[in-house]
Amino acid sequence: MYQKIMVTLDGSELADVALPHASTVAKSAGAAVVVMQVIDSVAQIMSQLAPATIEPMASGAMTAELAEELVAGQRAEPQANVDKAKARLEADGVANVTTLIAEGRPGEAIVDAAAEQGCDLIVIATHGRSGFGRVLLGSVAEHVARHAEHAGVLLVRAQKK
Repeated sequence: MYQKIMVTLDGSELADVALPHASTVAKSAGAAVVVMQVIDSVAQIMSQLAPATIEPMASGAMTAELAEELVAGQRAEPQANVDKAKARLEADGVANVTTLIAEGRPGEAIVDAAAEQGCDLIVIATHGRSGFGRVLLGSVAEHVARHAEHAGVLLVRAQKK
């Protein structure tokens, strides 16, 4: 049924709840798995840290080079996260696991990467918020569910403790 599954992480324990579900589906379908995490892009860092002024930027202000260094520096922890998840999936018996670190807004980056990788299922954890909480915090999972036209989406709700 499924040939290539993407499971997304964000470094949180919440995201890890999606791994067993991706593993079960992958093993039953004989599917490959892509473990993915999204990091900020240079453009995002520049827009978040740039001063909101029309005056010339002071020395020491954010530059494209500094933003690129920040992006490069933020890759280590996500790479460790996806490598750990890959090892966990392989130990669970999933035969073909690869990793991917993408840059950009998480929802858009996940949808785009899944299409580029040829994934036919995206497994993603969700808080399961509704109403005002979802409006305030936004929802990457909701964006993926609404915009992933090329793939099915399995939303895994975190268990409340």
